[in-house]
Amino acid sequence: MSSIRSVPRENLSARLRQVRRATRAQRLGTEGSARELILVAFGVPVITLMVLVVCVLAVLLMSGGDMSGIANVISACWLAIHQVPLTMNGVTLGVLPMLPTLLVAAGTAGFASSASRVGRSPSELAAIAAAAIGGPLVITAMALAVLMDGSSDMPVGAPNALLAFGCTIALHGLATAAGVVWRRRRDLAALTSVTPADRRGFRFGLLAAVALLAAGSVLVLVRLLLSFSDVGQLLSGGYRFDGYLGLTVLSILYLPNVIVGATAVLVGADVHVGAMSVDLLSVRSGPLPPVPLLAALPDADYGTLGVVGFVVPAAVAGYVGWRCRSLDPIAHVRAVGVAGAVAASIIVLLAWPAGGQLGEIGATGINVAAAGVFTLGWVVVVGLIVALIYGCLPSTRRARLQIESGGEDSDDLDTWLDDSGYDDDYVVDSRDEDERDDNGSWDENDDAGGGADLDSASEYEDSDVDVSDDESAESEGGADDSATVFDDATVLEDGTGFDDDGSGVDSVSTTDAATRSRGANSDPLGSQM
Repeated sequence: MSSIRSVPRENLSARLRQVRRATRAQRLGTEGSARELILVAFGVPVITLMVLVVCVLAVLLMSGGDMSGIANVISACWLAIHQVPLTMNGVTLGVLPMLPTLLVAAGTAGFASSASRVGRSPSELAAIAAAAIGGPLVITAMALAVLMDGSSDMPVGAPNALLAFGCTIALHGLATAAGVVWRRRRDLAALTSVTPADRRGFRFGLLAAVALLAAGSVLVLVRLLLSFSDVGQLLSGGYRFDGYLGLTVLSILYLPNVIVGATAVLVGADVHVGAMSVDLLSVRSGPLPPVPLLAALPDADYGTLGVVGFVVPAAVAGYVGWRCRSLDPIAHVRAVGVAGAVAASIIVLLAWPAGGQLGEIGATGINVAAAGVFTLGWVVVVGLIVALIYGCLPSTRRARLQIESGGEDSDDLDTWLDDSGYDDDYVVDSRDEDERDDNGSWDENDDAGGGADLDSASEYEDSDVDVSDDESAESEGGADDSATVFDDATVLEDGTGFDDDGSGVDSVSTTDAATRSRGANSDPLGSQM
């Protein structure tokens, strides 16, 4: 009789332990999520401000400047990083260096990507995006308040507040979207039914943009080597060590602007610095600011020799068109179109902030519309020519006839890439590399979608979660009831967020966990792309 009564008591104690573990884990998960949101919101701004403080102090100490206006200088630098035009002594400076902007955008994208791991709900992703944008907006508001308060004493005037907030939202919003989309690309592809042709076009569109920018970098390097004497003369204008250092740092900060301009010139657009304009076929001279990096600009026409520069975008577009090939002509054309759109969008996004008003010299920058249209035209037109040639090859016809005679599904035609081996492996494999645990094994809970709100087990190794409760109760009692308790514990450990060391749990019920486990086993792709 005593053994019969002890079975319900042991079963109840096991249930109570499960509830206690789930409650503790939920509390720890909530605290971890709050800390993560704070890190996403203020991680990049705090790091940026610390670097600005060090740089501004170093410049003021080397130049013997007054320390009273350090807050105004730091505020102006924060706005300049976000490409907000500044007015100093009545002169507007709209051409701002892109290197700090790109670094800040990369940092925001990295924090957002790390926080939006697999299992996050749409509401949590929205909270991450709001935090990533809201934190920098707070710093922008403080910078505007400082500049408005000291505008009468400092040469830097307060910029347009709406423009400052808009630039901050645009920069961190695009960076956050890029980080989240890249991390959750498989989930988004599954929800939007992205075809293999679209994935292939997106991938090689990115490759086309990177290749064009790399070619622009090589062109700038070659021009600097050819104009080495001019660079030395411009550097000598610094007179002292701090002047040489300042001109060198200024050239490095503006290097991405010049690289994007060289890329635009290669695709056929023109770049203008005040009255001076440059393209592959002609050069019109004009006054230039004494910056050593601008020695890379040519001072004479290359004539018909400049046509050789068009070989670069033609070669990149031909390579992209060939890598997008498919036995299905429609899929081939679609992949080429997506690649052209992606490459043109990237060039436009980079060319837009590369220019602006340069004081008395005038408007400076890139013909953004021409750069986007020419990039799209190169990739699409050359890609269509490649698609036409590839479709007319005898080997392509034989392969198409062989598949049609075999009666295979026509949807698989666009994944047939002969023997090139580029079959979107990163899409077929539903597990992301960054979902491995410390031992290199796969975390099945992420694929099942169970552990949504909890961080990894390493975040709870120092917590007080008790995962080694007394197991003697589960070994005692009747066989049927003890087996039931064991089955429940197994479902809890497999489906609700227990890691290998048993240190993390989720508050999901055992029934939901079992259902999700079965769903993950039946669908190897899960919810990922």
